[in-house]
Amino acid sequence: MNAGWRTLGASVIAGLFALAVSAHVWPQSSADGDDFQVTLLGTGSPPPVMNRFGPGVLVQVGGQTLLIDCGRGLTQRLFQLGVKLGTANKLFITHLHSDHIVGIPDLWLTGWLETPFAQRKGAFQVFGPAGTRNMMESLEKAYEWDIRTRIADQKLAKENIAVGVTEIKEGIVYDRDGVKVTAFEVDRSSCRAIPGSARTLSGMRPAPIS
Repeated sequence: MNAGWRTLGASVIAGLFALAVSAHVWPQSSADGDDFQVTLLGTGSPPPVMNRFGPGVLVQVGGQTLLIDCGRGLTQRLFQLGVKLGTANKLFITHLHSDHIVGIPDLWLTGWLETPFAQRKGAFQVFGPAGTRNMMESLEKAYEWDIRTRIADQKLAKENIAVGVTEIKEGIVYDRDGVKVTAFEVDRSSCRAIPGSARTLSGMRPAPIS
């Protein structure tokens, strides 16, 4: 396979931001280098039904594990897939509606444990719109007792429960090791948001949505 960029619009139109993930695919002897796998972990909404868990998209590319949104049941879906919670340490949030973020404490805290299905190494990285930093700082305060107690009793590493927040605007929000994430604003009240993702899928720069 020739080297080249492959781009995926990996969001749904429910977000204030659409997120497009692209990866530079280099020729390799192993097929693993060409993998660009996207899994819909949940496509639900606030009703707590059992057949549709909350919003969440898993993107596995270039040896990296990225998540878009973190709704109800996301950790269970990752567990079902055999994805270690600790490896899912890069979370991109489209917007701050509760059904898109309610699963964050579970992923953040459970992914810190030393059990085989967790074992995060390093900070939990969160990328989201304005207000994300305040939300994560508030969660750190809310779970301060749990964090302090587990550090004292279980000797869990403090650096692995740390949180790194990047509040995003339109443009490239992540670019590491050949994997790039681009955010562009969408109108979540109209299906006219779809053309933004379509242009990204075809490799064109997202156009403003009117």
